[in-house]
Amino acid sequence: MRPVPVSEQRGAPPRPSRSVRRTGYVLAIAINLVLLWLVNVRPGWRALPVLTEDFVRVVWLVTVSLVVGVAVNLLYLAADPRWLKHLGEAVTAAIACAVLALLWSEFPFAFAPRWAGWETPVRILIGIAAVATAIAVVANLASLVRVALGAGPPDER
Repeated sequence: MRPVPVSEQRGAPPRPSRSVRRTGYVLAIAINLVLLWLVNVRPGWRALPVLTEDFVRVVWLVTVSLVVGVAVNLLYLAADPRWLKHLGEAVTAAIACAVLALLWSEFPFAFAPRWAGWETPVRILIGIAAVATAIAVVANLASLVRVALGAGPPDER
């Protein structure tokens, strides 16, 4: 009986082809660049009536998050071994978690009177997103360690 390769073991789905992954990276870069433009240039975050002037204390970290997203995806275009993907995903998730924590603490939203009653659901949503993102950081770091120890699926091109 032949041993089952790690890549065929239960729970280790095959990676999409390199061209499919590259297409995803290019789309992620484009989306992040569009968001950077919309938030910081035109129309700018002040165009959203639900955001208060307190958002100025958050926009810098949102911008950092988007720029890091562009940089990480550019790096993936050059090379995307599993260990690098897990590291990049952990870093971007950690920054996203910081953004959510800052959104929670500053809460730069004004829902009254038009959308009165939305504050609590939005706070709950931010809290759930922060917990999920923190879990993603831990999961990606664990996967990074597993791959570094040779226990993860091998890289395929």
